[in-house]
Amino acid sequence: MINISFSDILSIAQTVGIIGSLVIAVYFSRREIQHLSREFQAQVLNNITEKMYRISDIIIEHPDLSKLINKTDPPEQVFAIYILSVYNQAFNMHRRKLLNDAIWAGWTQMMRSSFQDGTLIEYWEKIKTNNRFSSDFRHFINNTVLARQEGT
Repeated sequence: MINISFSDILSIAQTVGIIGSLVIAVYFSRREIQHLSREFQAQVLNNITEKMYRISDIIIEHPDLSKLINKTDPPEQVFAIYILSVYNQAFNMHRRKLLNDAIWAGWTQMMRSSFQDGTLIEYWEKIKTNNRFSSDFRHFINNTVLARQEGT
């Protein structure tokens, strides 16, 4: 029969406690790193977006500069592409879980309204087949935003 003293039991319990604490610390550290990584990605995306907004502001103030990024399309189409790029970014942020469902519902409704009430749909029809936007975004616009309009 094995004779285990009280001090041996305490030593084993202490060792198990230390190992358990390390496992918990590693688990929560990993979760925090993942959270920080997601925040960093959102910040990078936000910085790029701010730069694009600034470029669009300049192009709106000076429409002749739109030739720098697109010399064949009229300024209205360049601006339509910019609007669609913002919608695409919101779509990607929602897919990354950076926009909650309530905010996303507002974005989706705004997209539907802009296609229904404005001329954005005319420009979408011209550019939807090129690869300027991801296939997932094109599918979303065609089958969610526009499909609901056709049913109305």
